[in-house]
Amino acid sequence: MQKEILIYGLAKGETQDYMEDMLACFKDDRNTVSNIEKVKQAASAQGFHSFRVASYNGESPNFTGTVAIRVNT
Repeated sequence: MQKEILIYGLAKGETQDYMEDMLACFKDDRNTVSNIEKVKQAASAQGFHSFRVASYNGESPNFTGTVAIRVNT
């Protein structure tokens, strides 16, 4: 399976990380950096912010692993 790039962002006015939306998913290739920038520009024009880029290799989720939780104080 070829690696996929996932782009997430928060809608205008949203501040909670868990409320992010998936904005795009595409195959990782030689245009990856350009495609990421295009998605971020288009989403910014629609009010999205706080983008997160992740990759997915087809692996199954690890439901027994530990999760790092950030607490805002």
